[in-house]
Amino acid sequence: MKCCKHFSECGGCRYQDIPYKEQLVIKETKIKDLANLYKIDTELKAINPSSPEYYRNKMEFSFADQNGLVCGLYSKVERRKVVDVDECLIFSPDLKEILKVIKDFLKTKEHSVYDKYSHQGFLRYLIVRETKFTKEIMIGLVTSSSETLDIKEFVKALTGLKLKATIKSIYQIINDSLSDAVVFDKKELLYGEAFIEERLDDLTFRIGIDTFFQVNPYAIVDFYKKIRDYASLSSDDQVLDLFCGVGSIGMFLARDAKFVWGVEREQAIVDIAWQNAKINKIDNISFFAADSRKFLNTQGAFYKSTDLLVINPPRCGLSAKIIRAILRLEPKNIIYSSCNPDALFRDLEGFLNQYDLAFIEPFDFFPHTPHLEALSFLRRKN
Repeated sequence: MKCCKHFSECGGCRYQDIPYKEQLVIKETKIKDLANLYKIDTELKAINPSSPEYYRNKMEFSFADQNGLVCGLYSKVERRKVVDVDECLIFSPDLKEILKVIKDFLKTKEHSVYDKYSHQGFLRYLIVRETKFTKEIMIGLVTSSSETLDIKEFVKALTGLKLKATIKSIYQIINDSLSDAVVFDKKELLYGEAFIEERLDDLTFRIGIDTFFQVNPYAIVDFYKKIRDYASLSSDDQVLDLFCGVGSIGMFLARDAKFVWGVEREQAIVDIAWQNAKINKIDNISFFAADSRKFLNTQGAFYKSTDLLVINPPRCGLSAKIIRAILRLEPKNIIYSSCNPDALFRDLEGFLNQYDLAFIEPFDFFPHTPHLEALSFLRRKN
C-alpha cells in the first residue's frame, strides 16, 4: 500500500510508513511487553492480520477556518491545525468525491465554522459511514443551530454523485453542546433510510448514525467466528453479554446457546439490537438497557447460572466495582475483549485469583495505527 498524500502531516495513520509485516511484529511485541509488565504467564497467540486498505467503516472529520474552509483530521505536526484531506486510504475510495462536493457546497453557501473556544459558528464535524459488504453509505453533517442549511440543495449535491457504493442516508445533527465532541442533541434525517445495513457472515445488522459498531467489518467476521469456536457452547448453556452494543457478538453465539442476555446502557442502541434480532429471526436472545454494574447488582436471579460471560467494554476498561460484581456472579467462563490492551491487562489481574487465564490473542483491527484488539479467555478455577 502506498502512503497517503497527507501522511507527513495528518495524525490519522501513524504507522503507514512501516511495512505491514513489521507493524504486526510491533503489536505482538506490545502484548508480550504487557504480559511481562503484569507478570501474566499464559499462552500468547499469534496476531491475526487484516487487510490494510479501505477497512474502516466510519470516519469523523472536523471543520476549521484556516484562511478558508477546511475539513479533515488534526495534524500530528502542528497542534490545533486541521489537515484539509481529500482522500483516506484506510476508509473508502468514494471519500474523495464526497468530501469535494460537500466542501464546494458549503463554501458556496458561505457557512461559518464553529469555534470551540468562542462557541460561535455553524459547521462542526462530518461523519461518513460505509458498510463494506453491502456497500451502503451514511453521511451526517454536524452543525450548531445558529444557521440554516439548504437541505434540498445539500441532498441534491450528494445524491448526484456517481460512487462505487450507494448513499442510503443523509443526516443533519444539531449539536449546541459546549463539549468538543459529537453530541447528538438532535438528529434529522434529510434523505433516505434511518439505517444502513451490514452483512456479516449470514447475519444482517442495522447501523444508525450514532450506533457503535466495530470499525473493521472484514476483521470482525473472523473474530466473531473465533469467539464462537472458543465458547464451544451447548444447547444448555446460557450467555450474558455485557456492553453488547447492537447485539452482534450475542447473535453469533445465540445459534449455539440455550439463551443469550445482552446489556447496553443506551436505550436507542438496545432498540436497534432488538431490531437486529428480529431481522435475523433469533428468538433466544433478550436485551436490557442498563448500566452494567447496576444490572449485575440489581436485576434479579434469572442470569445467575451464567455459563459464559462476554465482556467488550469501552477503551477505559472495567471499574473495580464491575469486576467485583462479576466475581460474585461466578460465570464458568469469561471471554474479555478490548481495543485497549493496557486496560485489559490491568483488569485481568482482578480475575486471576478465581480464574485461570487460558490465552490472550491479538487481532489487528486497526492497520497503520498503533491500536489493536486483544481477546482473552478465562476459566473458573475448581
